[in-house]
Amino acid sequence: MVFEIADIAVLQREAERFCRFLIERQVSENGVFNSRLVFNELVGNVLKHAQGVATVHSEVKDGFVEVRVYSTKRFVPPKASSLASVTSEHGRGLFLVDSVCEERTFTQDGAIYVKLRIQ
Repeated sequence: MVFEIADIAVLQREAERFCRFLIERQVSENGVFNSRLVFNELVGNVLKHAQGVATVHSEVKDGFVEVRVYSTKRFVPPKASSLASVTSEHGRGLFLVDSVCEERTFTQDGAIYVKLRIQ
């Protein structure tokens, strides 16, 4: 499924549609929660830091939710996430993404790619 997101208002609407897509494919409640967290964080980062339009491609296959986030303006998040402390604001979202994903990479065609276990 493909989602086109230009601003925060659209992000919230498309996140709801993304969750319905996952529920229809019988993704567990925990899997839907984690996938929405990742969707919101990655798209939010594109909107905030790249100030571009995000296009999200998602599919459910072989026990995983796979998400690719593209930006109209190049945006490459750090390869590794870390927090200086539990109260740190900078980097918290990416730290959470990495905590629930099996994999997070940057693809040759410019997408942020994540893979989440359905559970």
